[in-house]
Amino acid sequence: MLEKIRYSPFIRRIEKIIPLYAILPLVTCFMWNCIVYSGTRLFTQDKRHWDMTTQFDRITPVIPIFVVVYFGCYLSWIVFYIANVRVGRKECAKFVTFDLLTRTICGIIFLVLPTTNVRPDVVGIDVFSAILRFLYRIDAADNLFPSIHCLVSWNCFVGIRNLKQYSKKWKICACIIAVLVFMSTLFTKQHVVADVIIAVVLSELVWMFVNHSETASYVNAFFEWIHMRIHRLLEE
Repeated sequence: MLEKIRYSPFIRRIEKIIPLYAILPLVTCFMWNCIVYSGTRLFTQDKRHWDMTTQFDRITPVIPIFVVVYFGCYLSWIVFYIANVRVGRKECAKFVTFDLLTRTICGIIFLVLPTTNVRPDVVGIDVFSAILRFLYRIDAADNLFPSIHCLVSWNCFVGIRNLKQYSKKWKICACIIAVLVFMSTLFTKQHVVADVIIAVVLSELVWMFVNHSETASYVNAFFEWIHMRIHRLLEE
């Protein structure tokens, strides 16, 4: 059974892009992100939400075309998450640990300090304005501090900038995309400047912690144990 799975054409095609050891960690990151972002709302919906809008945020214009960056960054996340985990098991464990910890801290902040903001009326008749209005309808103005959009984008850059397997162009590209995402969150009025700043600070602090602790080794051991259990089940 195991040999059939291992050498099936479908699995071999997937493995060229994502090593099998990295699939479960990536799925875990995605699921934990969903739990943190959506699950915390169950506990904060009746709490007071704080508006952290500053004068700088008030004078920042709405530029609807940046909604393309806001939605488009999901594709860049897929690319850079895979790039960060496919270079080796240890590097995969380090990035996944880093990502899970940043999201866990986000969840704690969401619970302790619920935030919101007042979105403007978007009256334009162009397609970008229509998409921005759609975004406002599907995404409630909460769980803003820090911005997960900014956090994930900066995580992608932080991870890849420390990997010698990738060229300087890749690292510059990741940085530029992250900055564009920062701008998109402000120009679409999805976030305020405090959400962006704290996302970057949180990312950098957690990366330092992961690099100066043994946390990633425990996460690596856990996923190794899971893989071993799956291996044994398939052999039976």
